Amino acid sequence: MFSKWTKEKRKLNNLKELKRDILEQFKENNCLNKKIVAMVSGGKDSSTALALALDLGLEVKYLVHFTHRWSWDICKEEVMKLSDRFGIEVKFIDITEELLKRIKGAKPSSICRICKNIMKDKAVDIAKREDSIILTGDSALEKVSGAIMNYLRRKYGEVKYNKMELTKVPEKYNIFFFRPLIRLAYEDVLKLMKYYNLNIRRVHEVGDKKFWREGCCLQYAKKLDEETFNKLYLYNKIATEVAREHNFRASVKYPPLEIITVPNKEEYKELIMKRLRELE
Repeated sequence: MFSKWTKEKRKLNNLKELKRDILEQFKENNCLNKKIVAMVSGGKDSSTALALALDLGLEVKYLVHFTHRWSWDICKEEVMKLSDRFGIEVKFIDITEELLKRIKGAKPSSICRICKNIMKDKAVDIAKREDSIILTGDSALEKVSGAIMNYLRRKYGEVKYNKMELTKVPEKYNIFFFRPLIRLAYEDVLKLMKYYNLNIRRVHEVGDKKFWREGCCLQYAKKLDEETFNKLYLYNKIATEVAREHNFRASVKYPPLEIITVPNKEEYKELIMKRLRELE
């Protein structure tokens, strides 16, 4: 059974209902025979979305994993595990040069949006060449949920929750995006991850404090340039290594250097600072 939030807010009771709704959407849109290009980060959401798609008998042609010079090795390794487990080819695409071009003149708060837009544009190019659907791990509290609801209101005159998983949102791409987790609360994604026996290693970043959403170290940049990124990667590599050793979460914002830990303990920060001093 899914959580109270998912049942009440997204009108979805359990996995059986979700699978039924998804297959009906694929039939309605004549997509049952279409292949899928899966965007996978190596994290819990995209990994669980992939497992669910395969459980439905849908054909995933490629896994696509985007990297840049400051990406975590753990994420790439987790994607390789998925590739080996499910026997699906993975395409690694480096976006470093494109990212460095697009950050010029941008605000630090826009770094994640810039990265996501680059990745989405490239995934769409691949999917259109292959006449495929794009799979993502977006879940209920992602901003795209609002755009999907507006799309459904225009199409049906109301939000039909059982039509949320397969839509042409963002509409500018004119291609289907498949988001099997888009109605699920965080705790329900964790239930499905366990159900599909997915053991995802954590980087041990702080990320989103509410949901422990890990991404990459660039989200902690207070300035957008190559030199800052290099330092940020080094500082966060050390911080997360210490965090994994002692089982807490840590990230470093820069510049100026600010250590964040969960739990918020001075002893944890001092462990990291001690290692950082060794760089001098």
